Amino acid sequence: MAGTLPSPRVRKNLQNTQLSYEVPHRIHTAKAYPLKSENGSSIILYGHENGVRVVWRGGRPFKDASQTSTASQKTNGAEGAIISLESDDDEPASKAFQNKPEFKEEEEELDVTKPYPEILQTLDLHFGTDVLHLAVLPTPLLQADGSSSRSLQKFKQKVVFTAACADNTIRLVTLPLTPPSPASKSRSEFRSDFTKAFAGKGSWGETVTTLFGQQKPSQAVSITIEFPTTPSDPSKPDSKSSKSEDAQFIIASYSAEAMGLVLLFKISTKSPSDSQPFQRVYLASPAKSIAFNPSLAIQRSSHLLVADTKGACRIYDYKRLTKVSEEGSEFPAAEQGTWLLSLFTGFHSSKNDAAPLAGAHNGYGRKSIVDAQWVAGGQAIIVLLQDGEWAIWDIEGVGPGASQGLLGRAGVKAGSMSEYSLAGYLDIGVKARHPAPAQNPGSKFAPMTPSTRKSVEPFGGRGSNGQLQGQISVSQIPTSSSSTPFDESIVFRLDETYMHIPSLAKYWAANSRRGGSKGSSNPFTSTAPGSRMIRVDGIDLQGERCSGIDQIAKVDSSDLLILGEHRFTILSSGKQPKVMKARAPAGRSALVERNGNAAGDLDIMEIDQALTRMENGQSNRGKLFQV
Repeated sequence: MAGTLPSPRVRKNLQNTQLSYEVPHRIHTAKAYPLKSENGSSIILYGHENGVRVVWRGGRPFKDASQTSTASQKTNGAEGAIISLESDDDEPASKAFQNKPEFKEEEEELDVTKPYPEILQTLDLHFGTDVLHLAVLPTPLLQADGSSSRSLQKFKQKVVFTAACADNTIRLVTLPLTPPSPASKSRSEFRSDFTKAFAGKGSWGETVTTLFGQQKPSQAVSITIEFPTTPSDPSKPDSKSSKSEDAQFIIASYSAEAMGLVLLFKISTKSPSDSQPFQRVYLASPAKSIAFNPSLAIQRSSHLLVADTKGACRIYDYKRLTKVSEEGSEFPAAEQGTWLLSLFTGFHSSKNDAAPLAGAHNGYGRKSIVDAQWVAGGQAIIVLLQDGEWAIWDIEGVGPGASQGLLGRAGVKAGSMSEYSLAGYLDIGVKARHPAPAQNPGSKFAPMTPSTRKSVEPFGGRGSNGQLQGQISVSQIPTSSSSTPFDESIVFRLDETYMHIPSLAKYWAANSRRGGSKGSSNPFTSTAPGSRMIRVDGIDLQGERCSGIDQIAKVDSSDLLILGEHRFTILSSGKQPKVMKARAPAGRSALVERNGNAAGDLDIMEIDQALTRMENGQSNRGKLFQV
């Protein structure tokens, strides 16, 4: 059964398939959930002007209504069945609906006319306000095994995410991983009162916890889980650790209050309830992004990465508490976390470097940060800068050939570093690197040409402050190798430029052997599969501005999810699923190559098709993935 989304607009070339889904909402953000549902569907969440829509794509389809009804009728009609003699009047007036979808045994082969997974189901969670940002649990946490993850087992059957809303609140949402059945969505109670389907009513098995404390909408949000710690010495238990025996959600939210404010919330996973922040962290400069460390190690799981606009990435540990009090304050000292490390970007050099981009910091100041994320299992940091440079700080020494990390084997301590372990540049084009000279400020006439049209908001790639917009997407992908079960795929977006590193481990190893762990990388000299940076071209958003990217993990690869303003696009590469081959009619044998012609000559119709392809050769040669 197809969902409520219309059929996608399909574009193909020799290597890739681009599926563009138009939606009736204004999309602000989207995330691909790391886990698949019971029937094998991949899950996409996107925030829009009224809430969140959940999309289940692919997997085993629902059983037909006739098959489901036949199975249910066997209760009173089948031989040997137990017949209930109790009166219906003795039953409760209404029962809570239980979603029990039934799926077919195997996935259906794809039709040759539609060689892509269809949208199986969608679900709208109505919040009544814009959802600006989404965050999901880190992939290592959801895929963790062992004693430390026992409290997470029930959440491996649910979708868990946080939504930063325009009404200055944060919503923590849990939802069953299995898509709702068609019967669940067509309940009669929704026709009598449509508000019963709104998020928070529990009609879909969901729970919604609202977090307060902000005076402005959140501009970044991140979520992790804090596991209960067991004291190493039973005779001297840690009173703070023994207070909570259940795992707790830790949510960080950044808003532009004062110079920047980060709020930290703690919510029980057993009985979530509305909460106020337990820590308030005021920043010295505005932040670009925040992210919790995805590592399962206790010494790193409490680290929060904060990338600011002044060219610094700082690590904050909310567990390493210190008492902070203002001078002359009558209130007791509040407990705050500790800033562990500051990593600084490089400087602009007007003599050696290329001219900086419009909006980037000119002169000799530090380069501005576009985005920063954890990589290598939370043991390194990757950063993207305004001039197109990207780099990796190897904190723990996990890179190929690294004898030790930036801080030695002692782990993260107080200090600052700015030395890159690996660096490179994105090819963002000549026009972006050398913008046209500014118009005369005294002139009131601004010519609207095709080249200047894209620089005008809201359709340009630059924000209101003139800086280029961009993002880093890091996805942990499963591999077919038993020695390395997981790898990381990296996608950069800067303005209208998209670059992809299919395997960070292979790319890092190839460039460390060639130039050393501290040298700059050259993506065009690598020859091993997955060790080259790939340029993603041909992305068509129908003139809309890109609002975000993410990745849908697959074995040894990932699909790229690109957001427009009223559409999202899935860029799929690699091996395509099996499709049903259509039989060619006998009368159309003239369209294929004659078997008796060993030279491979073409007939009249094939010559006409070849000439048409030659006339459109420029568009046919444009590849979505081009080195």
